[in-house]
Amino acid sequence: MKRLFILPLLALAMAPAAAQQTVVCDFEDMALGDTLPMSDLYNGYDTDSRAEVVADPANPQNKVLHVKNKSWNTLIELDLGELASENITETYRQLAFDLYRPASDGSYKQFVARLGADTIYADAGFCDQGQAEAWVEKSYFMSRADAPGAKLYMGFNSDDAEFYVDNIRLVAVDYGYDFTDEAQTLRHHAALAGKNIGVAVPVWRIDVGNDNLEATQTVFRNFNMVVAENEMKPDALQPSQGQFNFGDGDRLCDFAARHGMGVRGHTLVWHKQEPAWITSDGYKNDHGYTRAELLKIMEDHITSVVAHYKGKVKEWDVVNEVLDDDQSIIRTNPAGYKLRESVWQAVIGDDFIDSAFVYAHRADPGAHLFINDYGVEFQGKAKTQAYYNLVRSLLAKGLPVGGVGFQCHLTVGEADSAKFSANVKRYASLGVKCAITELDMAMPDPYAAGAEEQQAEEYRKMAEVMMGYDHCESVVVWGVTDDMSWRQGNPLLFRSTLQAKPAFFALRDVLEEAAGKVAVGIGGIAEGEGYGASPFVDVYDLGGRPVALGILRSRVQSLPRGVYVVGGRCVVVK
Repeated sequence: MKRLFILPLLALAMAPAAAQQTVVCDFEDMALGDTLPMSDLYNGYDTDSRAEVVADPANPQNKVLHVKNKSWNTLIELDLGELASENITETYRQLAFDLYRPASDGSYKQFVARLGADTIYADAGFCDQGQAEAWVEKSYFMSRADAPGAKLYMGFNSDDAEFYVDNIRLVAVDYGYDFTDEAQTLRHHAALAGKNIGVAVPVWRIDVGNDNLEATQTVFRNFNMVVAENEMKPDALQPSQGQFNFGDGDRLCDFAARHGMGVRGHTLVWHKQEPAWITSDGYKNDHGYTRAELLKIMEDHITSVVAHYKGKVKEWDVVNEVLDDDQSIIRTNPAGYKLRESVWQAVIGDDFIDSAFVYAHRADPGAHLFINDYGVEFQGKAKTQAYYNLVRSLLAKGLPVGGVGFQCHLTVGEADSAKFSANVKRYASLGVKCAITELDMAMPDPYAAGAEEQQAEEYRKMAEVMMGYDHCESVVVWGVTDDMSWRQGNPLLFRSTLQAKPAFFALRDVLEEAAGKVAVGIGGIAEGEGYGASPFVDVYDLGGRPVALGILRSRVQSLPRGVYVVGGRCVVVK
């Protein structure tokens, strides 16, 4: 194997468990101009489609396979050689390769792979193939074939696709932990700590109806809360006025009920992903709605959706990203805030937020209602202060705001636990819950030495703050595997192989520490407690001598065994 993906594979090798890989073909032993057969599933070989060995479009020193599809069901045919004597799907879990596609390479692509006559992978839908004009690592879990096969067939179903492939390989994935051992999962320790650990699930990519799949098991074994990544947003639920599509949301709720998981609803009102019959871009009132008409549209949507999921969805992001990024108003009005311009704000007015919370509460008085936004995590920023001002203003009106969501779409280097803690702390006196609702942590260079360890440390810092306060109950990670993330920079807990990254183990350590703290009676931080309202504490021995000054409360349990005095209380570390 060569070139672009050497660093990622080295990173895999340094992970808690390595991934055994066998290269099927890297094309270096072939001559430029050599071709591979293109096999049509139903009609033999297709001579119009072509798979030719060419120079790498990104590095001419390497050889790669250039594929031009001219008919559907036409796949590259690869001779498995010595591997033909075994059923490769019994030894390996994934088929992986590197993909390069031009900016315009055709459409309606669906990845398919066969071992002999057995289909071992077929996309449920037409998935995004990754960034254009760059090499992207792709990997697919293979279904078990009935028998060995001499030929491996793979490619993208299309009648006009053009793409390049290289380093076709089989991967025997070791996840780095045993997710069938409850004690090794995130969820086990979160439950003992009395916290929620959640994840956003792309229902169109993860089959929540099939509990036998590794991806599905990774979700329900590790998380006790789920949220639909896109399937419960307005455009997905009501694509045409009055016609609701609850199918994917229902499947997620059924999955959660089957596995004892809570469900977050995301989101009822947003300026993005609104159906075109409301607005073309989130800002324009293309259809000339009056205030009364748009209020009625909002009321009907919220009422129908929340009522449909009553008793199934425990909390809702009622309004999402309503603050403008420019909060310079804080300079002249420290208690002020500026709402984002949107069709809702422009036609209804600033009180569209008030109405949204009222409608949601009427539809399900038992649901916990959140406001949610980004860029509002760290104290000292104008938008952070504006968010606090907005929440305080809504509560002063008596609106049923029960929770404050911090999205936490961060990049390594941005996490400031002290400023986040100071911000979160003050919401306790308002009587609202706080949650990290969309956590991911992008790496500027995912393959640089130590990058994943830095990412893990920042996951740890953010989670520790949430574990330290009684009014903070949930940490939700925005996606399952890096290849499913909407962001670049491999920001999630699992690689595309479902192998756990250092961030997974860092987060698990935080949850385990929080569970240990609960076990020995160290509660979280509540406003006004004599135990103190800071996550940082001083620890003394029974003789009054300092043991550790200014350490995080969650770190107390990592001290050597003994009895200590923490905040005027005796604490036993076992």
